[in-house]
Amino acid sequence: MIAIGAVVLVAGCPSTKGDPAKSNHRLELAKDLLGKGDLDGAEVEANKALAFLKTNDEAYNVRGLVSVLRAAATNRLLEVEGCLTGVDAEALRGEMDDHLGKAERDFVQAGKLAPDYGEAWSNLGVVSYLQGDHEHAVEYLTRALNFPARLLNPAMTRAHLGWAYFLSNDQVHAAKELLQALQFQPGMCIATYRLGRVYFAREEWEKAAEQFQAVSDQAACASQEATLYLMKARIEQGLMADAQAAQDACVRMEPRSCIAAQCRVALESP
Repeated sequence: MIAIGAVVLVAGCPSTKGDPAKSNHRLELAKDLLGKGDLDGAEVEANKALAFLKTNDEAYNVRGLVSVLRAAATNRLLEVEGCLTGVDAEALRGEMDDHLGKAERDFVQAGKLAPDYGEAWSNLGVVSYLQGDHEHAVEYLTRALNFPARLLNPAMTRAHLGWAYFLSNDQVHAAKELLQALQFQPGMCIATYRLGRVYFAREEWEKAAEQFQAVSDQAACASQEATLYLMKARIEQGLMADAQAAQDACVRMEPRSCIAAQCRVALESP
């Protein structure tokens, strides 16, 4: 869920129906609470914003982001904090699917109210690939890039589009979008890691390792997945000492996670 991206809070175009002033006041409160991580409070204020003005597209976007962040928290509990399996995992996956479904409905509504709302389409694209709907993810993210005026970070949206192409097994377009994202925002953690995954899928081990190493060297990225794939790339290169170092870094980062479990066994495999 590290590819969910930045929280987007872009000024909208209020309707003359309802009470736009009161709605936008509640919207600003919702944004502030969302930025502070108070998801319950943000949802309450977004609902109040919609009660004052049912056509407030930004309020739908904020409420959708609340659901996405709840899905991310559920995923962390599932795969990072405990690496759960069996009935417990099944229940949490159902909960995560419910949150993503709610997010999808809110982003769709925001896009219907404001077809030029690039950020809503971008967020909808992210939800789509998290749901496994890669074709629609490409469609929505491409649409988002057609409306840059209402995108918080076009480079991030392009990185998401590159990932959607990668998940669709279109490595050519994936590399193109990710390279372009990095051209606009050099060093972006998500785009760098994802470009490494493209090279890894192509079995271009040196290029892949270079990208994963770049992510691992940035403390701000804190990507356990990057250390896992760095280890795998080093194994393919035959650099076992470097692979061991990557394994150690991976396990230290989140010892109980599913990724840590993969790191532990990778060097034991024949």
